[in-house]
Amino acid sequence: MTGLYGYFLPLMSAFLVFALTLLVARIVERKWPIAKTPAADYVADIKLASLRIFSNWLFAPLTGMSTAMIVNLAGGGLIELRSDGWWFPVSLVTTILTLDFVSYWVHRAQHAVPALWEMHSLHHSAEALTVVTGARHFWLENLIQIGLLPFMPVLFKMPPILITIVPLIYFLPDGCAHLNVRLPLGRFVLWFNNPQYHRIHHSVLPEHRDKNFCKMLPLFDVLFGTAWKPAADEYPATGLVPSEAPSGLLEGFIWPMRNWLPFRRVRDALVQRRGLVAGGGR
Repeated sequence: MTGLYGYFLPLMSAFLVFALTLLVARIVERKWPIAKTPAADYVADIKLASLRIFSNWLFAPLTGMSTAMIVNLAGGGLIELRSDGWWFPVSLVTTILTLDFVSYWVHRAQHAVPALWEMHSLHHSAEALTVVTGARHFWLENLIQIGLLPFMPVLFKMPPILITIVPLIYFLPDGCAHLNVRLPLGRFVLWFNNPQYHRIHHSVLPEHRDKNFCKMLPLFDVLFGTAWKPAADEYPATGLVPSEAPSGLLEGFIWPMRNWLPFRRVRDALVQRRGLVAGGGR
């Protein structure tokens, strides 16, 4: 019984945090919106985000074993970070800068490598950004990164306090970067990732293509020439060019294979049936 409780607790905790975040974010998004968000788009984001969270939980034992095996083969972490005394701020800054550097190049690879883009494009198919869009990723993306590409655990042997604090620090600049909130930061817009800065990354405009990749610090966008400093009232439309979005949860589940003939036939049949039902046809 205790084992089952311990297994389901992370999932329940994740959904609780998810629900509380949604509640607070929706209040803020309704008060200072960038653009009107259709209810259908918001529901689609929640479904796709829930699919990702559930998949991460379902495969957690497998990805955990894979990560542990890779880390052990690498010697349990190449560099040991300390948290005692003045070592703590040094280790914290080192972790954040390294994580941001790695995340920046992983993100660029997701846009440059066709196989990775086929998965990542689901995230960019959102035409109405909300706080939930940040969790709207193809379910296999995270599993690959956690189970097969555990860069940070291989690089560093981190004390528990860093493992706890770093995600909390990233919550606002990374987790809330997709908020539908008009929050111009003026001269500080290139200091931290924020909804206006990251909206450029999702823009449909050609001049914004492959810009603003950062997870938290625009520093690496500036260093590697991919930073776009938005103007005071620059909030472009978002989505894929040409426009494309999953027709439902099933298509979100098979997204990279959606255009394979067998899947396309099933999708078209479901869309046609949905249209007949909505129109009262037989």
